[in-house]
Amino acid sequence: MAFLGIKRKITSFCVNRLFVGAKHFEKKRKLLNWAGYSIGKGTKVVGPFECTATLRIGENCWVGKNFIVNGNGTVTIGDNCDIAPEVIFQTGGHEIGTHERRAGKGIRFESKVGNGCWIGARSTILGGVTIQDGCVIAACSCVVKDVESDTLVGGIPAKVIRRIDDNENTEK
Repeated sequence: MAFLGIKRKITSFCVNRLFVGAKHFEKKRKLLNWAGYSIGKGTKVVGPFECTATLRIGENCWVGKNFIVNGNGTVTIGDNCDIAPEVIFQTGGHEIGTHERRAGKGIRFESKVGNGCWIGARSTILGGVTIQDGCVIAACSCVVKDVESDTLVGGIPAKVIRRIDDNENTEK
């Protein structure tokens, strides 16, 4: 475990200082995989990048700057997803404790993002949420419950804005 911690510190320095920005994508992907994350082929991580959880990102994704995964749970992101800057996944929490200390026993959560999703800038995804395939999360949203496939949600807390129909975006 100590060796993994050292690998992650080296990777963090390289991804967040040496190779930060919209370049060196393959180097960053290889470093992140070396550090124990699972980053798929063709996925581009801009950096800075911060993650204390288990992270799996599929192929051909874009991960914008200041991507953060807090907690000690798990985040799984499918293929062909676009994650805008400053998106946060929260994978840890607490049960409600007693009067003496309300943040009780710690809880780990798993969050899942399906294939083809787009998560807008400064959005927060809370633990235990599943975002199904083809969804759009509007910028600055806080997603607190599951999102059905092909749905646009937004707001705090995120609410359904509308269903997305692929036919509405094709030229006639």
